[in-house]
Amino acid sequence: MEPANFVLLLWTALVLYCFGQIWFVQIVVYPLFRMVGERDYVTYHHFYASHIPLPVILPGFSCFLFPLALIFWGPQAIPAWVYWLNVAAGLVGLAVTLFLEIPRHALLEKHGKDFQVIGELIRYNWPRTASISLQALLAAVMLTYIVTPVS
Repeated sequence: MEPANFVLLLWTALVLYCFGQIWFVQIVVYPLFRMVGERDYVTYHHFYASHIPLPVILPGFSCFLFPLALIFWGPQAIPAWVYWLNVAAGLVGLAVTLFLEIPRHALLEKHGKDFQVIGELIRYNWPRTASISLQALLAAVMLTYIVTPVS
């Protein structure tokens, strides 16, 4: 297998993992934040935050930044616009994470349960969910360029 194709397959595995994860977070995990009692909320959120680095944070930030590597090491058969759209989607996810989601998680961890903050967390996560979904779709598009015979 060509190294560039391996890089693309690695990207595809990563983005599909993040695709499943972000939808699970959007539909299940964040809404469950509303179900935890106020008395236990800070402890719950601290437990949540301390257990997500390996399964959530590391893959998530990799998903936001890996598209830059594809530009340099991905298959040459893929049009540049696909790579750049993938980078743009990753930057949207990164910006949402840094400027909207992390500050809200910090508020929940510090002050406890706040329905308004939880609502914002859910609402502001939609652009990140959309950006990762677009990246997963683009990975499928990219794969077609390496499996479709050149005529």
